[in-house]
Parts: sequence; structure tokens; C-alpha cells
Amino acid sequence: MHVRGTIFFVENFQFYDGETSDKLLILLNTPTGREPCFCVRTTSQKKDKPLRPGCIQKRSLFFIPKGTHFFKDNTWVQLYDQYPLQPEYINTRARRIDEIGNKVVDAIIDCLFKSEGHNISPIIEKLLRPPIENSLLKLQEKFSKNH
Repeated sequence: MHVRGTIFFVENFQFYDGETSDKLLILLNTPTGREPCFCVRTTSQKKDKPLRPGCIQKRSLFFIPKGTHFFKDNTWVQLYDQYPLQPEYINTRARRIDEIGNKVVDAIIDCLFKSEGHNISPIIEKLLRPPIENSLLKLQEKFSKNH
């Protein structure tokens, strides 16, 4: 069984544009049955990316500084690049490397919805935020609006 927060290494991972590269992926859900493994990819290529830890909403990135949560290099989670992968793909192509904690996964998911919420289908939302979690979020929003 695959657990949310698992970091996978995939050799020659194929991107949507057909290019391939060795990649680290982070699993954002805990799939059951035939549910897809909803992953986002990471990069350590700085280019023009900000070094501000956490959510970089305008860029659809989540920055994890080097030396934290397994990552030896500064790492950006690319929230605009999502991959719902079949469990068979993960089982045959991906190698489990490590895990990041639930707090970090929750922060990444919150950032994903802030950055890319308009592109996330209800099916994927249900994978990432199961019904009980959705109810708690709605209560939290209502409470924070009233105070």
C-alpha cells in the first residue's frame, strides 16, 4: 500500500511533453483499490525560482529548503505539473525513497488548491481531501470568517 507523503524515484520519467528525466515524485494521497496515485514532481533546478520556504502561490510552487524533509538540495514541488498514476506504474517503475510528514503534505495540498484549484477536478479533490476533511475545512472557513 502506498501512503501519502511517500517520495518516489522514477528513472526516465516521461513528462507530458514527451521529454524524460530521472525524477522524484511526491504522493499526495493514500489510494485504495484502483484509485490513482496522485503525484507531483519536484525539481532542484533553481533558474529564477524564489527561495521563500513554503507556498509560492503565484508560481504554483512549494519550496522545501535543502536539508529538510529528506531533500539534500533546495527543492521546488511543481504543483502545476500533476500526475495521477496507476498503482501498477508505481509498483513497477517507482522506487520508494523516503517520506515527508503529514504537516508538509497538508501544506503542499493547501498550496496546490490555492494555486491550481481551478484546474482540479472534483474526483481529484476527493482523493486529496476526503469528505470528512472537506467538512472540517468548511467549518474552519466558516469559523474564521465569523471572527
